Amino acid sequence: MSDKKIIAVLGATGAQGGGLVRAILADRSGRFRARAITRNVTSEKARALASAGAEVVTADVDDPASLRRAFEGA
Repeated sequence: MSDKKIIAVLGATGAQGGGLVRAILADRSGRFRARAITRNVTSEKARALASAGAEVVTADVDDPASLRRAFEGA
């Protein structure tokens, strides 16, 4: 198991959330992992984040159980 802390980002396929995920991935210290939370893990933007090294998970703000799962361990 990695000792890197997980930063979970809602709206990861949007402009601000996506920028944050990319900044986490680009951090040279390597102390953090990015968990990109999105409603559609198969979208082009979600696949691009996964290819860049983010963990992409699905959740919806209208589904509290999905949010609990998405934030687990972060």
